[in-house]
Amino acid sequence: MKKFSVFMMFMVVLALGVVAPARACIFAVQQQIHPDGSCGGTGTPIPISTTINLGTVFVGNTPDGMAPWLTATFTSTLGATTGTLTLTSHLSASDSLQGLSSSHANVGWAFYLGPSLASIACTSGACADNNALFGGSYSTGLVPGTFNLAFGWSSGNRFDGSDSAVYELTFTNALTAIPFMGNESGWWSAAHVQGITGGCNGWIVSGDARGANGSGACTNTPPIDVPEPAGLGMFGVGVLMIGCFLGLRRRMA
Repeated sequence: MKKFSVFMMFMVVLALGVVAPARACIFAVQQQIHPDGSCGGTGTPIPISTTINLGTVFVGNTPDGMAPWLTATFTSTLGATTGTLTLTSHLSASDSLQGLSSSHANVGWAFYLGPSLASIACTSGACADNNALFGGSYSTGLVPGTFNLAFGWSSGNRFDGSDSAVYELTFTNALTAIPFMGNESGWWSAAHVQGITGGCNGWIVSGDARGANGSGACTNTPPIDVPEPAGLGMFGVGVLMIGCFLGLRRRMA
């Protein structure tokens, strides 16, 4: 009986020796597990990706065109410290993103990231020329929750139409999961759409949280072009001169 117990303990230790290394090996790549517990195979990285569509109006007016009005796509691999974020516009008419002229101004487009970033670099496209910031809690109007990754464009370089921008995100630690997620209020992303036909604007979001209460389509009518007082004065002088000229002609006749 005693020999049997010693034999069983030996087998348990041997099993732990085989299983433990295998668990560590399959963290970031697809591997084969050998009988001795070592890892082998091609070591193919495991890809991770997510697509974030902004097609819900949280507050304000509905943008022109069809939802989703914006799409963000992130791709990387488990264990990597870098990933690619592609921002894409589906906005139409005069709708556009601007914002983030300072760290305290309203954002153009913002996200919530779980892990920390070491750097952000725009590699191509309509880069956010005002700012691309990480680490703060940036202003998203009435959309609640923390948004710690934000982008903003100037009025002369608006993000609109079919624009896109590609960013390389460098993380401080290796990725163990998709880094984008919902904030404490359940929103993954928020953006401020300006220039909606009729002179309106609205905040659009992505996420499963509640509280979205958009005002629908912009119902503002285009402003009527009313002449300035100075223009009215010149018009009156012109009418008076025409009247005097016609009166003079009658007298001469």
